[in-house]
Amino acid sequence: MRQEASLPPVFTAYVGKVSYVQIESSTTFTSSCPACGGDVHPGGEFPDRCTWFLEGKPLGFCRRCGGLFWPDANGYKPDPQELEHWRKRQEQREQERKRSAERALAHLREERFYERYHDQMGEVGKRYWEQRGIPQTYQMWWQLGYDPDHRFFARGEPWHTPSATIPIMGKDWAPLNVKHRLIKVPPNGGKYRYELAGQGQGLFRCNPDLDLSEHVIAVEGEIKAMVVMVTLDNANAKVVGLPGTNPSDDVITELAEADRVTLIMDPGARSEAWRLTGKLGRQRCRVLIPSMKVDDGILLSKMGKREIETMITTAVPAG
Repeated sequence: MRQEASLPPVFTAYVGKVSYVQIESSTTFTSSCPACGGDVHPGGEFPDRCTWFLEGKPLGFCRRCGGLFWPDANGYKPDPQELEHWRKRQEQREQERKRSAERALAHLREERFYERYHDQMGEVGKRYWEQRGIPQTYQMWWQLGYDPDHRFFARGEPWHTPSATIPIMGKDWAPLNVKHRLIKVPPNGGKYRYELAGQGQGLFRCNPDLDLSEHVIAVEGEIKAMVVMVTLDNANAKVVGLPGTNPSDDVITELAEADRVTLIMDPGARSEAWRLTGKLGRQRCRVLIPSMKVDDGILLSKMGKREIETMITTAVPAG
């Protein structure tokens, strides 16, 4: 269990330069990075890319940019031997973290516990998904589920709530993670949470049988992508759900094959859309920002296939 905290006094030089500090153990803390930043993940978890060590000589290390941060930010220069020692130690730690994540993923694929969430859904779960615009045939296809008592720690505090579950599948239905949509949102956390930590935040592929070449419709949010796919009523439509407005480099890479990407974003996400098209390549992007969230608009207006197809054609070029 992690707890929110302040940086240890020895790292006073970095106070104000990092945020989201957490206690990992009696001798290690995590936070955003003084050099490359870091924000709350779409699932609500704090960023932990930078680790601050008290054991031995105090040191901060970022596994994202590789930065090393010593207590005296303005003066101290470690000698090459010290630097090499710490780099090797942190590379070993990163390898251990990756092996742990790989074991968790192997367990997910072996146990397939997302199927348990689907099997225990009951009428309450089915009704939740139907109210969100997902018919039971699609609930079965995507193996959507429901956990009536999902328990976890929200920023160090115990929390339990019903949750709707979304299996995240890679190409050819390879299980990558399970995302929980929390029904009772903790006051100090987000409304989404991943089952497995350390797996990254992958795309939700509405049809994992398809590649992501040609025209891809990328919708902000998994549930919104589902509603768009249901309304299009076309199994060959290449619709994906983005895990947020600032997806990881892995997500950008997954979309690299597409000749054209139509982004459907939430109202108020204009600046985020502009940044995202810059990463994807503006010449191949079109952007649609409806006046309300796309799933709400579809359900309230009772849009059909023709209406959503027409709306998508109104997306404007980004380049």
